[in-house]
Amino acid sequence: MDNQSNNKGKWFIEQLNLYQAANSDNESIKKNFIIRGNEFELIINSLKDKNEKDPLQHELILGRRGSGKSTLLKRIQIEIEETPEFSSKYIAVNLAEEQAGIYRLFDLWEEVIEELISKLNLEIKLKDYKEFKLEQEFTRYLYQVIHEICLKEKKRIVLLLDNFDRIVENFTDDGNLLRETLINFNDIEIVAGSTRMDEHFWQYDKPFYEFFRRHRLEALSSDEINMLINHWSETLQIPELKDFVKSNRGKIENIRILTDGLPRTLQLFIQMLLQNPQLYGYDYLRKVMDNVTPLYQERLNYLPPQLRKIISEMAFIWEACTTKQLVEKCRMESKLISANLKTLIDKGIVDKLETSKRNHLYRISERFFNMWLIITQGNPEQKRKAKWLSIFLENWYDANDFKKLTDEHIHNLKDNKLGFNQALVFSKALCQCKYISTLERDTIIELTENLNGKKTNKSLLELPKKYSIIEQEVFQLIDKNKFEKALKLVEEIENEKDGEKYVLLTDIYFYKKDYKNCEKYLLLAIKNGQINSLYNLGFLYESLKKYKLAEKYFLKAIKVGDKNSLNNLASMYSDMNENEKSKKYYLEAIDKGIIMAHNNIAILYLNQNTKKVESLQNIKKFNQLSPDSKSIYLEILISVWNGIFDDIELRIISIISGNLESNETLDLDAFLTGLLIHHQKMLVLKLFLNEKIGEELQDKYSVLYYVTLLLNNSKEENLELKIPPEIQSTIDQVILEINERQEFYGYQTNTKNT
Repeated sequence: MDNQSNNKGKWFIEQLNLYQAANSDNESIKKNFIIRGNEFELIINSLKDKNEKDPLQHELILGRRGSGKSTLLKRIQIEIEETPEFSSKYIAVNLAEEQAGIYRLFDLWEEVIEELISKLNLEIKLKDYKEFKLEQEFTRYLYQVIHEICLKEKKRIVLLLDNFDRIVENFTDDGNLLRETLINFNDIEIVAGSTRMDEHFWQYDKPFYEFFRRHRLEALSSDEINMLINHWSETLQIPELKDFVKSNRGKIENIRILTDGLPRTLQLFIQMLLQNPQLYGYDYLRKVMDNVTPLYQERLNYLPPQLRKIISEMAFIWEACTTKQLVEKCRMESKLISANLKTLIDKGIVDKLETSKRNHLYRISERFFNMWLIITQGNPEQKRKAKWLSIFLENWYDANDFKKLTDEHIHNLKDNKLGFNQALVFSKALCQCKYISTLERDTIIELTENLNGKKTNKSLLELPKKYSIIEQEVFQLIDKNKFEKALKLVEEIENEKDGEKYVLLTDIYFYKKDYKNCEKYLLLAIKNGQINSLYNLGFLYESLKKYKLAEKYFLKAIKVGDKNSLNNLASMYSDMNENEKSKKYYLEAIDKGIIMAHNNIAILYLNQNTKKVESLQNIKKFNQLSPDSKSIYLEILISVWNGIFDDIELRIISIISGNLESNETLDLDAFLTGLLIHHQKMLVLKLFLNEKIGEELQDKYSVLYYVTLLLNNSKEENLELKIPPEIQSTIDQVILEINERQEFYGYQTNTKNT
């Protein structure tokens, strides 16, 4: 950061008189008063329209600290003092600085009298407090002095009071006396500023119920912020501010969100812009936090301990939270939390987010205040999370800027331009941002870890696990059916730019058989650029027999170059008996190099009883490219279909023997049935009677064994009686299906010895 930029930033803040704007000279305040104009006009016009004996309208200006209350009060004072139409009938008394010593009503009247003596150059000797028996007598005496001054001057007082809530919160009987005085005398109009709607103003039995007309200073809109920054640019002759507004509409809106539209905090962001923080803006951001500390610390100290506790815990949660969460964190009763939340909402510190259910959500209104609380009030564990910096970066930089930011950080890490401690916070923040990919995330983590070597420091941030490690652990948990733990682990990945997080979630929900959530996250993965999820969604719909949807997503996947979808779509068409479509996509898959398509089209031809030669060529090609495949059985069957019987019995016995010796699970049901369909009943019988493998086959395929004996018209004694009665109907059904398939292939059907 160069000194010129740094000095300009400091000068900007000095010019705006950051913390004491209301104490600037009159010309500066008038010149820079371009927001809160509606409230100003409403109050001033009310004064303008009043005749001498008209009752005065008391005004209450509500707004959070930094929203412009003090400046508005000062602007009203200037208008009264400098405009003859007002100065001829009103005396403006602004007690902005003296209010700290006011906690009784007579304190207020004493301050008013002192101000009047000074403004009007009066000589008044007041009676001593000790001369009065009761406090109220002294209070009434002081007001009588004020009343006589008004009568003598033929003017009324506009009493401007900032932080009025602090004054009246100390009043007991004084509140009723003040109301009585203001009703019975028409000397004083109060225009008060307050950070909250205190119970004195809204509770039916309190003295100021419906006594004030209320003006709430809302958060600045985007247009108001643009207008304010352009005004600063012109009056302070800083053209780069206007250029910034013109070319960074999105960033201005993000500033508005972070500051919740508060003018005072907005000034700090503009200072940061002018000082032009470089890539590692973290150090400078901490300085900005230091600058805002007087404002925020005063806001925090003003709250009673219970409210401070709730605000702090809410800050550490960061996201909008429920009452139940705060009960657990604060260890307070639910009713107490609810009551305190209402107070915080009234003060404008917390927002209530309505939901469709009874449990509403709550969050700190000003996000920058939330960041400050984490940095200054958080314990080491809370600070280590660095989520606040991630949120800041996401709001301050758009996607393109963020890409440059990430690339430059990775480049600096690779070139060892950063020390470990310097890089750590920024690496952590980047790794949690939504704009970053999982590949970039893992690269940053690995490069940052390499800077540290084998050193450890418990006071430092903890970098998150790499995506590759999380993925591995997730699948280990899936294998053990520990789905909830797997889901919790996935939530450690904040990044969602490339959809990898959603892909992991789809895997968990698929194996959990929660197909609704599986579908949900597949759609999110697709939305975030995971084209492989088009295939997976097609597969899911096919599994659920939603064939139209499966077809839709398989075709989408094919369009973006997913070759496996060609094979799956063809297989689905085959199951639907749309054989021509199936054949078309199998051939396209083969053309694209999908090995399994050779196997599948060979089966398609076999089941259709067509293209015998092509079927054999494809199954041989598949087994050549996949030597470990068990489709060698299918190759033998298709060879038989083609009339090729070379050493067939020895080959089958050899293969089955090898499978048995290696303890592989045998699944020969379709193979043996196929041989019987293709008139190889003698061959199958030899297999069942073979001394090496026959006993195993008879035990595993007892139904097919008896079918084979019957089809071979076996002369075995009492064969019909030996067949267990519970499988007789199954045997008859198998023989019937074999005969039907033999008719399909044009063979003479078998007969069995009955």
